[in-house]
Amino acid sequence: MSRSDFYPGGMPVTVRETHTAWVFLAGAHAYKVKKPVRMAFLDFSTLGRRRAACREEVRVNADLAPQLTMRLRAVVPAGDSYMLAGEDAGGAVEYAIEMRRFDEQQTMAALVERGELADEHVVAVARRLADFHGGARVLAPDDHVGDVRGACDDNMRELFALVANDAVARRLLAADRFAGAFLVTRREQIAARAERGCIRDGHGDLRAEHVVLEDPLAIVDRLEFDARLRAIDVTDDLAFLVMDLERLKAGAAAQLLVRAYREAGGDPGDDALLSFYGAYRALVRAKVALLLASQIGGGDRAAVARERASDLLALAERFAWRARGPLVLAVSGPPASGKSTLAAAVARRSGWPVLSSDAVRKRRRGIDLAARAPQDDYAAAAREAVYCALGEQARARLAGGEDGVIADATFGDRRLRAAFLAGLGAERRLLRAVECQASAALRASRAQERAPAEARGSDAGAEVAARLGASHEGWDELTDDVVVTLRTGAEADALVDQLADWLDTRHPLARA
Repeated sequence: MSRSDFYPGGMPVTVRETHTAWVFLAGAHAYKVKKPVRMAFLDFSTLGRRRAACREEVRVNADLAPQLTMRLRAVVPAGDSYMLAGEDAGGAVEYAIEMRRFDEQQTMAALVERGELADEHVVAVARRLADFHGGARVLAPDDHVGDVRGACDDNMRELFALVANDAVARRLLAADRFAGAFLVTRREQIAARAERGCIRDGHGDLRAEHVVLEDPLAIVDRLEFDARLRAIDVTDDLAFLVMDLERLKAGAAAQLLVRAYREAGGDPGDDALLSFYGAYRALVRAKVALLLASQIGGGDRAAVARERASDLLALAERFAWRARGPLVLAVSGPPASGKSTLAAAVARRSGWPVLSSDAVRKRRRGIDLAARAPQDDYAAAAREAVYCALGEQARARLAGGEDGVIADATFGDRRLRAAFLAGLGAERRLLRAVECQASAALRASRAQERAPAEARGSDAGAEVAARLGASHEGWDELTDDVVVTLRTGAEADALVDQLADWLDTRHPLARA
């Protein structure tokens, strides 16, 4: 089927490959052939199974993409070659889905890549999805929370089987802990959505490349091989496309999609629930990328697929942190306690901005971050003004739509903390304090050895670090349940995992 003489007129052929199929593009038509593969989540190992899957794909895509005029064709022997015939032709060696070829340059993904995706496109997609979900068959699972937990477990088990890197395995373990904690703390909400009819026979594979912005709008490649994987909360379905737009660096379009979906009558739940499903969908796509890499073997294509999987794992982590928000994380501790290193690691994993007292101080003065601030800037009133500005900036970032903000400062004096809380205002309710602790010897060693580039704007040398460390105070004005202490001798990523576990298990209701 990759040869031009297989098709009438001898037209050129382009071949595309996924982990489950080959697609042959020839003239005005495309032909999709299932791979003879068996995986944990599908079985195309026999000709009969592939024929049944093709039939189901034709059926389920009629609602969202009727203009593709899909039909099933048999591939039968013809002399020393093969030819296409009707589905019921005898002697079939394979089956192919024939469909009208759509313009791939008009998919949502292609428009994003060219910078041509307009707001009206996004709104049209949102309305179409809200209409589709509103009319889709309502399903009533016996235990939807258990079904979601099972889907997460299955996906994680399959992912673990595909990774050989210990560092990646640890990141997967952290993602698995997040999913488990979220489902425990949000169990009632998720179950209530099932009871009020939010579980529908959805699309199941809602990616930007599957949304075709022709007239009329078409949404293609609805999942066919297991109806249970379409029996999902409408939030889960929508989150797949939200995740994919985020992957394509189209965050504003993702936000507009959710707003327009709500305005069209859709019920996507709150932002935390949407982010939970976004994390799950990113992990599903990471698995698919690794499966494709394993089928290809070596070479550049396999390397690209593995890199895509790594990017998707990082995206899943950012969605998990988004589900923990909105929060203000005050990462505190004496100089050289490792607080700035931890703040930077949390920022890298979460995508949240870091606001530093050192940076605020020097921007107020109008000097470079690497330059030393004048001594007057460390007078009591000047320091309190800096901390108040730090709180105000954190509050402004949350008001501007950030899911979380990291405030990096010593916070070692009650007056400075009071100034910060005053600047934070009503958003104090979202504050979680992280106290970084390290031995005096380790702090002295760090202060002595760190290069200026590692100081992240700090003017505290070894002598100042020792003095401030001796007088440092903890967050006595906060209740114990919103303060966590971390010993910073461990690797930064391990500390981020400890912090995430604490947030997930101790403070779920703060974001509900």
